[in-house]
Amino acid sequence: MLPEKREHQIAMETEAGREGLAVWRRVVKSMSGPQKVAKAFELTEMTRQIMREGIRRQYPDADESEVNQLYVDRLLQYHGTSMAEVRTKQKQQASARSSQM
Repeated sequence: MLPEKREHQIAMETEAGREGLAVWRRVVKSMSGPQKVAKAFELTEMTRQIMREGIRRQYPDADESEVNQLYVDRLLQYHGTSMAEVRTKQKQQASARSSQM
């Protein structure tokens, strides 16, 4: 048996959470495929905005370029890497390509 998703566990802790989860499941079940894809994009954009706002609050003096860099680094961290690691890999790949010439 697969472990429950954390958000499901949290939702099931309260009556309001259980009701909300049931409503959400009914809504999703009633959606067409294209509607589900559109909702996924909408929720992704909302998440991006929330993350950026959190970064702006955490770093109030950061300009938009710094916010973008912090945002990308935070996304990469969620996937188990960082901007520093990506740049290191890019340098290694460039070095390997130039040594092959």
